[in-house]
Amino acid sequence: MYKNFEDLINKKFNKESEIKKIILAGADDEHSLQAVFTAQEKGYVDPVLVGDENKVGKLITNLGFENRDFKLYHCTKNENPSQIAVTLIHEKKGDFIMKGKMETKDLLKPILNKSTGLNSRGFITHFGLMEITNYHKLLAMSDGAVIPYPNIEEKKKIAKIGIDSLKKLGYLKPVVGVLCAVEKVNEKMPETLHAEELSKLSDKGYFGDGLVVGPISFDLATRKEAAEIKGYKSDYAGNVDMLLVPNMVTGNVMSKIWNSDSKNTLAGCLVGTDVPIVLTSRSASMKEKLHSIILCTILS
Repeated sequence: MYKNFEDLINKKFNKESEIKKIILAGADDEHSLQAVFTAQEKGYVDPVLVGDENKVGKLITNLGFENRDFKLYHCTKNENPSQIAVTLIHEKKGDFIMKGKMETKDLLKPILNKSTGLNSRGFITHFGLMEITNYHKLLAMSDGAVIPYPNIEEKKKIAKIGIDSLKKLGYLKPVVGVLCAVEKVNEKMPETLHAEELSKLSDKGYFGDGLVVGPISFDLATRKEAAEIKGYKSDYAGNVDMLLVPNMVTGNVMSKIWNSDSKNTLAGCLVGTDVPIVLTSRSASMKEKLHSIILCTILS
């Protein structure tokens, strides 16, 4: 269990930690450059930048990073910086990718290419890790950015990949709560049927060292007192490690509500790909981008 991001960083990084190479695709982005060079200053990453060398060079000078060590690969306006980034990953010149100033669809196209991309497992999902007020530890969530309305087979994969990601962070037996509006199975609410099936699969060992519980409402998943009031008996009430949301809209809205409170810290990335991909909203702050880099550094 990690109480907050500071706790995670203190336990996962030390002087002997390997410094990872981050490839920033579309590097002419102020907040992204600030996050990358801040991460470099803290000893987490070495920057590999892909973008128009004139635009990126001017930004680096304006931001005062011109004396830092970095590699810059020029990208013409007719080239996709993500394609260059994918090639660099294959050439072992980087450990993970970060989305800079470019459209998500353009970022994903080379990554998802069946023959030359980074999607050998054939399935990706968005993994969020959040430090939010009134919860006693970091809370993960998926999928709030990639799969609009996941079916049961997709939810099985989301749960598995989420558990794998939590184990990479150091969790021994991650607990995933399948989020629903209610905690009882209701034939008229398909997400509760999905939750029931996932929970039964978990009981049979389908998710290995991970546990999947549900259906469970948000208050029961995150507040033990709420479970006591409602008479909901579970060893994991108020103590889940990850929320599996019923659809992308739910996850997206929840994350943006949390993000509006400056006391909260959010991080997000794509997982399931051969290397993690830093993927945040275009409106994301430098702090969110920095913590997303930290998350991918650990997962890579």
